[in-house]
Amino acid sequence: MRRFVAPLITLLIIGTLCIVQREALFATWSRLTELHVLAFVPLGVAACVMILTRAAFLASCSPGITLRQSIFADQSALAAGYGIALGGGAIGTGMRIHMFRKFGLTPLQISASIVTTAVVPSFTTWGLPSSLLVIPTLRGTANNVQQLVVFIGILLVVSSSVFWWGALQSPKVFTVVGRVGFIMRAILLRRLPQRLDRTRTIVERTKPKEFSADMRTALLVLLRTRWPKILMSSVATLSAGFLCLWTSASIFGVQGLEWHEALITFSLIRVLIALSPIPGGTGIAEIGLIALLERAGLSLVDATGTTILYRLLTWLSPIVVGTACWWRYNHYPVRDPDSLTESTEAKADPKLKL
Repeated sequence: MRRFVAPLITLLIIGTLCIVQREALFATWSRLTELHVLAFVPLGVAACVMILTRAAFLASCSPGITLRQSIFADQSALAAGYGIALGGGAIGTGMRIHMFRKFGLTPLQISASIVTTAVVPSFTTWGLPSSLLVIPTLRGTANNVQQLVVFIGILLVVSSSVFWWGALQSPKVFTVVGRVGFIMRAILLRRLPQRLDRTRTIVERTKPKEFSADMRTALLVLLRTRWPKILMSSVATLSAGFLCLWTSASIFGVQGLEWHEALITFSLIRVLIALSPIPGGTGIAEIGLIALLERAGLSLVDATGTTILYRLLTWLSPIVVGTACWWRYNHYPVRDPDSLTESTEAKADPKLKL
């Protein structure tokens, strides 16, 4: 029954929205159908910019793959994460690992990439609204929700920064992780049936303690050699997301939306999606974004239309593009000639070998 909880919640939210706000939805749909077909060209451009910046960020965290390969890996994993109601994120990560292995990355390179791409966005997710709203909070002009976001955001950013700085400076944290992995390995071997010879062999070959120590070194090398690329590509991804929201509002013909209010709205909806237990925040993100846009001064119709176009770019588009990428990858393996050379150099060069 638990596997149906997320889809049921999503359907309940969408169904309730359609019933309660049916008049606004009809008016929104009427305005959408009146848009000229050329008006959707900027939306396509914004979607392409989002795809490229996300791929650039993934490539900056994954030495040895090309931008084209990064697009395939990122969009395929994103499609699984958004499109599969239960366990989509784990499946998407597994797909990315599978593709990275085919592209020639080593296990340490893959692990360092996954950790970096998971940690860095969390700083931007909480850091952006905290930096935007810290002055209104100090002045007392921020509402209770904004004050809570600032408090939690600063707490998470500071604590995460201290944790990762300490973990990378001292081997103690990764040593503990390695010991925990070693214990889990022993428990798994005791519970695996003897008839599963191949699985037992794979588990026996793992070395959690050694891998954990090497993992710390790999992260240090990655951050020291590529932190400018990682930082710039992360900021570019954030900017592309805001571009999608601003373009959606402009195409729908919204009037009176200040860019600062739009930026605050964008930062808060990222937090809401991050906290949502539903993949991609489906249902919750739409209601939250409509409410935030209304608070920014938009009418219900304008807020609803902007939300529909924005989610078309950031939720539906990755599912469609990612599905096509995964199909293309399985039928025609994506192996650029340059990737083999880059992968070989990454393995040979100690600065790139993770």
